[in-house]
Amino acid sequence: MPLNPLSGRRFLLVDDDESYHYTIGLRLTQKDATVTSVFSIQEAKTLLMSQPFDLILLDSYLIDGLGAELLEFMLQNKVACPVIMITGDEEQQSMQQYFLLGVSGYLLKPINVELLELVVQRCLDAHLNEQKLQQQNRELEQLLDEQQQEEELARHVYRHLSQSFSDQPDAIQSFMRSSKSFNGDFFVAEQLQNGNTLMILMDAAGHGLASAISVLPAVSTIRAMLHEGTSMQNIVHEINAKLCAEIPEDRFVAMIAIEVNYIQAAISIINAGMPEVLILNENGQVHSRIKSQSLPLGIVERNDFNPYVHTHPLHTNQHLFFYSDGLIEQRGLNGEAFGKSGLTDVIRSLNSTNALLNQVVDAFSCHSTGAHVEDDVSVCSVSLGQLHEMYQGKQASVDGLRTGHMQLVLDFAGDLLAPGNMISVLDDVLNRIKLNTLLRQKAFTVFSELINNALDHGVLRLDSSLKHDFESFGQYLEERENRLKTLEQNDRIRLTLGFEPEIGQLYFDIEDSGSGYQQIPSEQVEDEALFGRGLNLVHSLCEQIQVFAPGNRTSVLIK
Repeated sequence: MPLNPLSGRRFLLVDDDESYHYTIGLRLTQKDATVTSVFSIQEAKTLLMSQPFDLILLDSYLIDGLGAELLEFMLQNKVACPVIMITGDEEQQSMQQYFLLGVSGYLLKPINVELLELVVQRCLDAHLNEQKLQQQNRELEQLLDEQQQEEELARHVYRHLSQSFSDQPDAIQSFMRSSKSFNGDFFVAEQLQNGNTLMILMDAAGHGLASAISVLPAVSTIRAMLHEGTSMQNIVHEINAKLCAEIPEDRFVAMIAIEVNYIQAAISIINAGMPEVLILNENGQVHSRIKSQSLPLGIVERNDFNPYVHTHPLHTNQHLFFYSDGLIEQRGLNGEAFGKSGLTDVIRSLNSTNALLNQVVDAFSCHSTGAHVEDDVSVCSVSLGQLHEMYQGKQASVDGLRTGHMQLVLDFAGDLLAPGNMISVLDDVLNRIKLNTLLRQKAFTVFSELINNALDHGVLRLDSSLKHDFESFGQYLEERENRLKTLEQNDRIRLTLGFEPEIGQLYFDIEDSGSGYQQIPSEQVEDEALFGRGLNLVHSLCEQIQVFAPGNRTSVLIK
């Protein structure tokens, strides 16, 4: 047998005709429903304020007023219950008034009890569905509110991480536009402790919050490594390892990393899955195009990750321009992408490379006006001349004449041999004794090279020739990481630092517990080699350098 939809239902019948109380009451009670009968509006009001009902059957005219009065009472007191009017009034104006007051159905007297039952069932079903819909709407509003709160929290975290870096100098201009509430692109420009300028532009796969979350592990890695004295290539490798460990397999991050080395007058560029980097001359003509020769980050593990480093001489009359693919893939209202052709048109029309960013942004905005923003867009423009002037300006600031003497001896052993620990301590000392900028940056570069050499080749006994190409560099880093986990208490590095402010001279001595290692003569180091070049840099920065047999102690003098 089918279920009885009226069983257990509570009805309120409001009518001043006893015959209808009998007829309707009998029909509904036969369906196992409960019927409460009243003859006046006042009785109905009293009951509605004291107990709930599933449906009300209401006559239009009662002994103490019109049925419309009870409907208005229910609205004022927020009594949510479906109402069916039972009346002999056939005037359309009256019917319209009742429906405006919220009735669910209308039956004319004399009552057909079969029709009554059908209308009652229909009204109960409609009311139940309405209640479910209202509950779903409330739940949806709650979810949207929770989502908004979560997005606000995520936006706060993202904003905090992105703003924790220094403000970029005027020589570096950038424009970023997100396609949704969150931006999956990220750009940072920082001056490293050795004086070099590092720029990183990242573009995470996807859009919105999902892509922004993919960028966050990379941002935290950059923050942690910026002041450790490590190379750009090491930073990129660590970002890749972090992304492989923390983001889903179907996610990745494309990247451009650029390091400007003022001492060596060189630019190093890694392009991992991004559009080409343009090097422009002072006339706005494209001098070089640095295309991607590496996989995006987060796809392959350290052993298989081999980012190619493009090296170019630093010319102060040149300009760097790089961007995310959202720039050239954005379509206008005509369906055509801005494309490389749109970018080329802007470059060809340039009068000055200093206006490049603004003109590209203006052309892009004109092209995409009124169109749906399809992807996050990032555009970066760097004046190498202004960047070099900024660097030289900082070097011009020197100390006033000071007297005194400082000597510091540090002995690191075991797990404390992490290079970041030693370099950070020394850099903090240099900061506190207020060295002039040039001497401090020279010292930081020398310390970093000598400490990393002492640890890698002295204590850990790693062969630098393992870094013979970009593919094996990741294997070298993994082996280094494994050997760092096996350090013992008798593995140590002793550092001695002396400073004579009157003559602006630093003395640095480093000795490790290793058996010594053979330094590669500068004439045997190839231009494209990934090893052996650091000590040549040390020689170029120091007034004196002495290596003591068997090669586990080095002393330098820096002015």
